Amino acid sequence: MSAIHLLTDDISNKIAAGEVIERPASVVKELVENALDAGAKKITVRIERAGTRLIMVSDNGCGMDPDDAVLCFEPHATSKIRTAEDLEKIITFGFRGEAMPSIASVARVTLKTRQAESQEGTCVVINGGNLVSAAPTGCAPGTEMIVKDLFFNVPARRKFLKSQATEERHIIDVITVISLAHPEIAFELFADDRSILMSPACSKLLPRIRDVFGREIADAMVPVNWEAGAFRITGFITKRGVTKPSRSDQRIFVNGRPVDALPVYRGIRDGCGPMLDKGRYHPAVIFIEMPPEFVDVNVHPAKREVRFRNEFELGRNVKAAIESALRAAEEINPFPDVPAAKAEPFHLPEQFLREGTSPDTPVQIPEEHDDLSQLPPSPAQPSRDFLRIMEQCRINYMPLSKGFQQVKTDDLFSGNDDEEVKPVQTEAAKQETSKKFRPEELEVIGVVENTYLIAKMDDGLVLIDQHAAHERILYERILKGVDGMVSQKLLLPLTLELSKADCRFVIQNTELFEKSGFTIEHFGGDTVKIEAIPAALSQDNAGGIFRELLSKVKEEGAWGGGKIDTPAIARAACKAAVKAHDILTPAECKTLLKQMGECELPYCCPHGRPTIIHLSIQEIERRFGRRG
Repeated sequence: MSAIHLLTDDISNKIAAGEVIERPASVVKELVENALDAGAKKITVRIERAGTRLIMVSDNGCGMDPDDAVLCFEPHATSKIRTAEDLEKIITFGFRGEAMPSIASVARVTLKTRQAESQEGTCVVINGGNLVSAAPTGCAPGTEMIVKDLFFNVPARRKFLKSQATEERHIIDVITVISLAHPEIAFELFADDRSILMSPACSKLLPRIRDVFGREIADAMVPVNWEAGAFRITGFITKRGVTKPSRSDQRIFVNGRPVDALPVYRGIRDGCGPMLDKGRYHPAVIFIEMPPEFVDVNVHPAKREVRFRNEFELGRNVKAAIESALRAAEEINPFPDVPAAKAEPFHLPEQFLREGTSPDTPVQIPEEHDDLSQLPPSPAQPSRDFLRIMEQCRINYMPLSKGFQQVKTDDLFSGNDDEEVKPVQTEAAKQETSKKFRPEELEVIGVVENTYLIAKMDDGLVLIDQHAAHERILYERILKGVDGMVSQKLLLPLTLELSKADCRFVIQNTELFEKSGFTIEHFGGDTVKIEAIPAALSQDNAGGIFRELLSKVKEEGAWGGGKIDTPAIARAACKAAVKAHDILTPAECKTLLKQMGECELPYCCPHGRPTIIHLSIQEIERRFGRRG
């Protein structure tokens, strides 16, 4: 008996649906793109229970005749292409003929459609891929697709869906991304009878960006306009200094199609230049126009992945476009009020100071002079010869016994291509970290570059990274609370205007934010009000800290399981911690050491970087050749 057999149409359609329809947002995307291909000028989307109960997409496009209304549910039935050569120059969103039959095979579908010149429309009802009825009906010109009980006949697929808030956010993201590419089309989105997006048609892109991203991001945008060879690159990008910790707000469109394109992302990053901090991304809306034969969209059923004929040339042009846009913005606004950067002064420990001076008294290093003998040393100022000796004997110190080994791991957050590290302790390190950190044994004797504290202890010296140490302190305080108080009330509540997707996500997850110390209320529209923040954080930049936290937790799966995302809280702690080159008073240095002693794991920051390096007397003697 043959072991190979043909699958039934029912099974093959469900397999195909698994490739095209991943979640409710996939249904919305396919139906809205069909409406765009039909020439619609207004598209309305209604969902219930994040699309699992109901998805309804209506448009005022060209509609279909009775024959096409039934035929569109057949596999590989499409009006977009006819020959194999058409695949080389695809200009429509759909072309595979897989979306409609895939949706119909895993849901209860009702299609109502009418052409403008027809007196009556057509109603087609399909249940789980089986045609129930097809009959004339009265309806407005255009098409209305009603999808109910998604995955009702594939219960295993429902189990893999995320929380309702996460799935709804994906739907909002789909609509907002498509609306950015088509500001001339009006879009409406309703979730559980509540208006989420109401964006009227407009002739310019910037008002649509303001609707999607909010006024703060839109006001920071500068135009991009570049044309070279076969490429035309337009859009907007935020000016320098306005960045986010993920590239989720970088929207790329190739010939009007939203895509994920690594060559374009790299071009944007390279165009921003070395001034862009690692792990930071400029929000951007970039449109790339090129001949259809230069790009292959027939790579994946979801059509988000594309291939380019010449990736290098594309990336080079994107880089040039971003450089030109940022340079033009800087010429218009050169920031005259920003003072010139100054080198941090070197501060001597108290025992090296003359009477009447203080640790904050900077050392004045003399300028170059032909005759060094004319520059006698001062009791409070090292000689030129000594400075030269110190300059020449700098050593990149690496501890002989590594307490922590940094190893690369998968990126903790989607949309971020920077690699994170996590600590992996050796046996020696485990024994060392099992000992309680005792700050009373340390005596701060100096500070290097206002970044590293130098402390003395019985068996050597200790270097402490003030930023990494404060990160660890804040991280543990946020998780545990301080003296049982998780939150601190703000004297004046803070209002933040967010994007529509972010605002909806915050409203649906207020209880989870409260668990991490934030008390939040909806203030109307796309604005939220923050009344309390975690007790360990400073109130100086509470809004910025919250935006950083939100940028992380809204990524895929961050709070899908209903639990607090600790890496995101670590990021918030990083944002609030003292920075390198921040000047700390002696009392603040002592307090920092005391608070490190209260940490469960004071030897590394939340990201795995060491907070403290110990130079034992034996190691110092070995460096000076006093022992082998």
